[in-house]
Amino acid sequence: MKIWAYVFISTRHPRAVVQRLRQIPGVVKADALLGTPDAIAIVEGDDLAAMDAVIDQIVAVPEAAATDSKVARWID
Repeated sequence: MKIWAYVFISTRHPRAVVQRLRQIPGVVKADALLGTPDAIAIVEGDDLAAMDAVIDQIVAVPEAAATDSKVARWID
């Protein structure tokens, strides 16, 4: 079962950040937002460690000033 998270990103350069995020394997979707936060990414991994590795790549994007990650859980 895949593990999912929503990653909220604060940045002064949302367009550049979103373009970089879309190139990271494991980023399912990335979009700029109006307001705060400035961008969001949906990430997935086969397990928690794999998902964390994707988030670590997002944190390493130089234009990403701050991130806040929320692990998602499917509820039937």
